[in-house]
Amino acid sequence: MMQLLGGIAVAGVVAAGSTAFTGYGAYSSIATPPHLGGTLTQTVTGAELTAMNVTATAGAVSAVQLTFADTPDAKTVSITSDGTFSTGGIAYYCSNVSSLVSNCIVGTALGAPSGTKSDVSSFSITVS
Repeated sequence: MMQLLGGIAVAGVVAAGSTAFTGYGAYSSIATPPHLGGTLTQTVTGAELTAMNVTATAGAVSAVQLTFADTPDAKTVSITSDGTFSTGGIAYYCSNVSSLVSNCIVGTALGAPSGTKSDVSSFSITVS
């Protein structure tokens, strides 16, 4: 019985870890092939972040979806990170908060995805 309860406790920790912000790891294109590992950190100002979904291909970030708690629609979101933009990408562009969600892309303008950002290990998110 104790083993079963222990297994359930571990499953709960694993499930919680999969939604924790440090569970995504650090994206790097240095290794061959690119790897996903380590810790991805973030700093959030102006809102409570409840989820962060990072879209990455071959170790390079192309999009980030942010979910907030109790954040009014139309709030402005900006995001920066460490790492290096590829050809075409010049910044992250984020939609205003709508139904607690903001979608951010690497690109040249909102709605114009272009390029990626590699070697990302930390994000800074501001909601105003």
